[in-house]
Amino acid sequence: MLSSEIIIRRLALIKYLYKIGEQQSRQVETIAGFSILSFHDCIEMFLLLVAEHNNVKSDSLSFMGFWDKFPNLTLKESMRAVKDRRVSAKHKGQFPSKSDIDISRISITDFLEQNSKIQFGVEFKDVSLLDLVVYDEVRKYLEQAQKSVDNKRFEESLLNSKVAFEELLYFYESNKKDDWYKNVLDIGETVNNKYEYLVGRNRNETEWFENITKTTNRIREILKITALGIDFKRYSLFQFLTPEIYKDMNGDYHALRLPSEKGRKIDERSSQLCIDFVLDCSIKLQKFDFDISQYLQ
Repeated sequence: MLSSEIIIRRLALIKYLYKIGEQQSRQVETIAGFSILSFHDCIEMFLLLVAEHNNVKSDSLSFMGFWDKFPNLTLKESMRAVKDRRVSAKHKGQFPSKSDIDISRISITDFLEQNSKIQFGVEFKDVSLLDLVVYDEVRKYLEQAQKSVDNKRFEESLLNSKVAFEELLYFYESNKKDDWYKNVLDIGETVNNKYEYLVGRNRNETEWFENITKTTNRIREILKITALGIDFKRYSLFQFLTPEIYKDMNGDYHALRLPSEKGRKIDERSSQLCIDFVLDCSIKLQKFDFDISQYLQ
C-alpha cells in the first residue's frame, strides 16, 4: 500500500488534469471536445493509482478491466461511455456534442468524488492542487489566498495571489545569475531616465523620451513573461485584477491601491481565477528549473 503522502500528491496531479478538462469543457464546442481526452487521462491515472495502492500489476488490464479487478469501483457504464467518446475523438476524428461533453464532466466529477472516498478514504473536494507547488513561500501565500476566498475576503485573496506571483518569479530567477550577477533570463537592459542629462527635465522636451522608455520596458516585461511560457492574456487579466504591491523594510507586502478602489469587480470567481493562474504558472516553471551555479567553474 502507498503512503498517504504519496496518495495525496498523486490525487493532486489527477485533480490538476481534471481541472484542465473541466476548463476545456466550458469553452466553445470545438475546443470543449478536447476535454474528453483530458478527462480520460485523468480517470486512467486514477485507475493506475488504485492498482498500485493494492499492489496489483496493471500492465495487462484494459481500461474497463479495472472494474472487473476492483468490483467496488463505481460508475462503470458511465466511464465506458467516456472511453467510447475518447476513441471516437482521438481515432475517428468524431468529437462529442456539447451535451455529451457536459454529461461526461458530470460523470467524471461523480466518479472521482465517489471513488476517492471508497479507495483511499479521501474526499476529492479536499484534495488541494497547491500540494503540487514546490516553492514553499509561493505555496504559503497561495494557501492564504485560498483561505481568504473560502472566508469571502476577496481583496485579501487578490493581494496574496499577487504576492505569490512575485515570490514565484523571485525564487525562480534567484539561482539563475551568472558570475557577473547578471540574470540569464533578462532580455536586454532596463531603460532608465538618464536621457534627462541630455534633454533636461522640461515636460515638453522629455515626453517623447518618457514614452519610449515606458514602452521599451513594457516590451521587455512582455517578452520575459512569454519566454517563461506564461500565457500573456491570462497574465494581463491577472495584472488587471490584482493590486500593485510594495515590500516594506520588514519584508511585509502591502497594496498601493485595493482593486475595489480602482473600480474592479471583486468576487469569488475573479479571486479563484487569480489563484489558478499563479498555480498554473508555478507548475509550468517547475517543469524546467535549473541552478546556474551548477554550470559555473
